Amino acid sequence: MKFGNLISFWFGAIMIVLVTSGAFAFTFTNFMDDRLFGTKRVVFILILIAYAIYRGFRLYHLIKNSDDK
Repeated sequence: MKFGNLISFWFGAIMIVLVTSGAFAFTFTNFMDDRLFGTKRVVFILILIAYAIYRGFRLYHLIKNSDDK
């Protein structure tokens, strides 16, 4: 894997972990419950999950199309 692809791989992997943990934090705790509640909270959680899926899809394609075959 080239150096640029290696950076993209690690950045994508770290972002997936951070965004997923943020979605779990907002879902299962009362973190920022006084500022973000109701429909806005649910929409924000769905956006975080959708972004994690998107980053996972990009990471999958990066690994699939790498030159180390």
